[in-house]
Amino acid sequence: MPQPLITRAALKAAITARELNPNHPVFPTEFWTHPVVARAVARLDTTTLIRQARTLTPITQEQLAHLTGLTQATISRIEHGRTQLRDLDRIHALLTGLGAPHPPSLKGTDPLDGYTVRAVIADNPDGHTVVLHAPTQTVAQALTHTGKPVATPLPPPPTHPEWPPPR
Repeated sequence: MPQPLITRAALKAAITARELNPNHPVFPTEFWTHPVVARAVARLDTTTLIRQARTLTPITQEQLAHLTGLTQATISRIEHGRTQLRDLDRIHALLTGLGAPHPPSLKGTDPLDGYTVRAVIADNPDGHTVVLHAPTQTVAQALTHTGKPVATPLPPPPTHPEWPPPR
């Protein structure tokens, strides 16, 4: 088993310091520059990130839960691949809680970078298909948490008396 990047005592001190100063790092720079960790952060792969945190450092699931605001049970399910975080707010909370550095550029961090997000199609509770339009943005921009939803108004409802119109 490889030598941990940080001792238990240093980790505990870093967690305590982070409670007093949210900008204080929890993990050493070597953790965030580790190739597997850097790739996991770029891809928002929380399963790999948690597994690497537990492999490269002596952090416990309880400590991860305390730092991220998730439950210990959720951390366990993510670590063992039984669940994935899909909500960008929760992913952002996890990354922020662990002190993940913000990448200087999002260009090229995702294999879908360069593609655009234009609309989301879903069924509403009444059984009607709804298209939610959004401004054109790259996938990387769509995954960057801004705290404010970005959207444009829906187009006006159809004016044809019978919708959908007969063919």
